Amino acid sequence: MASSRRTTESSPHSGSIRTAGSTSNATSPSTSTSTSTSRSRDFDQADADAVYTLAQEDSPLGLKVKDALSIIDRAIEEYGLQHVALSFNGGKDCTVLVHLLAASAFRSQRPGTNTNSHSTLTSSSSPSTSPTSTPRLECVFVRCASPFPQVETFVETCTQRYHINLRAVDGGMKEALQIYLDQKKQEVPIQAVLVGTRRHDPHGEHLTPFARTDGGWPDFMRVHPILDWSYTEIWDFLRHPELTLGGSKEAGLIEWCELYDYGYTSLGSTHNTFPNPMLKAIGDSSVKGGWRPAWELKDETQERAGRDAKLVKQMIEVEEQIVTL
Repeated sequence: MASSRRTTESSPHSGSIRTAGSTSNATSPSTSTSTSTSRSRDFDQADADAVYTLAQEDSPLGLKVKDALSIIDRAIEEYGLQHVALSFNGGKDCTVLVHLLAASAFRSQRPGTNTNSHSTLTSSSSPSTSPTSTPRLECVFVRCASPFPQVETFVETCTQRYHINLRAVDGGMKEALQIYLDQKKQEVPIQAVLVGTRRHDPHGEHLTPFARTDGGWPDFMRVHPILDWSYTEIWDFLRHPELTLGGSKEAGLIEWCELYDYGYTSLGSTHNTFPNPMLKAIGDSSVKGGWRPAWELKDETQERAGRDAKLVKQMIEVEEQIVTL
């Protein structure tokens, strides 16, 4: 299913690839975005019901959604929604996670609902007619050095869309989390933080769904609802036909950061993040911007290939040699 969300003709990087500290002739990332708040709507009860309906499907994705919701439901049940935060950076994994958290939060507001019960996932899939207040989600955004403007814009859009109380903190992850937790102690203390880490991410191999932070880190319970999701399942969820949310005219799109439309598969700062060389549309002039979208990556082990500036540069050089032959 092709995306209708592209609003610019060229990709954020349409020429040579920038490397850290270089001044190549690559075009600067476009600051335009298809995630305009004027064209989108906010997450509501119907969206929550759609997620729980998907969790009832006897499919690989349905089972993953069910397991993830069970983990989030348990966290809310044990700590209370106001004591649970999401570490949100605008990436694809966090976008899946905020959608799941919003669904669980809405379900937890239903009178008499026990979010940690089996009945939560097996109840009627029809839209709820019970009056439900709009829950607020606590989120911390650890802003990296030299962020992409598209990421900043998307985070701002999500803040409204998902009813987020966002606290942006600059600095390294450890220091930023400590600052955030110290600030929240003066308000409502945070006891658990949802993280979008997956099994094949750095340091994800031995994680469990619930794990306290390591020694030397700020003390809280880390919650990993999508730990065992694959790269393909992340995109299957974001592009599921029953989970439409955002400004797109096309059904089946939960809005994501527009950088993923142009070959980016893993996001960091502008100094260490590049389009994935595996998605370079070599010899295919029909692909706008020259890069295929993130969901077309076939080899999941290459998800972070765009974080390797040398590899990306080599790929571009090979393409240029082919073109000149």
